[in-house]
Amino acid sequence: MKTDFEEKVIHGSFLFPFQYFHSHRNSTVKILVPCHWHENTEILFIENGPLQIIIDGISFTGNTGDIFFFNPERFHQINGTKLDNSYYSFVFSLSMLDFQTEDYTQAALIRPLCRERWFPSRVSSETPGYPELLQIMHTLRDLSVNRPAAFQLLIKAELYRLIAILEQHGLFLLESSQISRSHSQTALRLKEVLQYVAEHYQENITLEQAASVMHMTPKYFSNYFSSTFHISFVQYLNRYRIEKACLLLQTTDMPVMEAGFEAGYENFSYFIRRFKEFQGCTPSDYRKRLNHPEAWKAGL
Repeated sequence: MKTDFEEKVIHGSFLFPFQYFHSHRNSTVKILVPCHWHENTEILFIENGPLQIIIDGISFTGNTGDIFFFNPERFHQINGTKLDNSYYSFVFSLSMLDFQTEDYTQAALIRPLCRERWFPSRVSSETPGYPELLQIMHTLRDLSVNRPAAFQLLIKAELYRLIAILEQHGLFLLESSQISRSHSQTALRLKEVLQYVAEHYQENITLEQAASVMHMTPKYFSNYFSSTFHISFVQYLNRYRIEKACLLLQTTDMPVMEAGFEAGYENFSYFIRRFKEFQGCTPSDYRKRLNHPEAWKAGL
């Protein structure tokens, strides 16, 4: 079943399932990508850190130059810590790398990807093979932006090269029954509680209600949620609602008060306080920054 936490963005096209993204939010508001998952593989390169990266409940501090891999169906979220944070990423289907004819490369390297062999979560400047991987990140970005003749073939060649570098330096994670079991249990429980938030965020959700969905006591659920997301359930619910409000402020002319009510806030003052907590500005200033970033920077 598809959920609100499965990303709905179409990554590339049917004939070339590869998509390049660049996120910098005009340097006027902090980057905030809520928890989600997708069936494709994603590679993220941090242009300007630090960023908080959370993958299946494990929190990383990603610094400038770090490379992160999000394996298929892994929950991940990205939190900016500064206004000038930026990153770019590549999202693609592994099916685009399949060979028509079975050979050693297909059998030993390509087909086992994300089945018995997983991309590493993080690659830093201290990781073996980093200089080559860094060059691949730059090349993939240039090919994605400039799109020279046969850029699709060149991108595939770079992805094959990336896999070869990871293999040469032993950076792939080999699946074990412990890793597999841990992920499947975590993913199922995460999807259950996140789906509940997605369906009821406009309602008055209590900790007891959320805990009952997970068949847990409120205390156990609170501890479980905090250990998984590194924030409390109340904080997460507020964050999800604020992200919905941000989307309304970006894409509609809806008045600020109405956007707050639509996002699930019954008290306008509380909405303003929570918005400032997560975005560092009022909803009105947030909309001004998006619509007139240069004027805001100049203090007009």
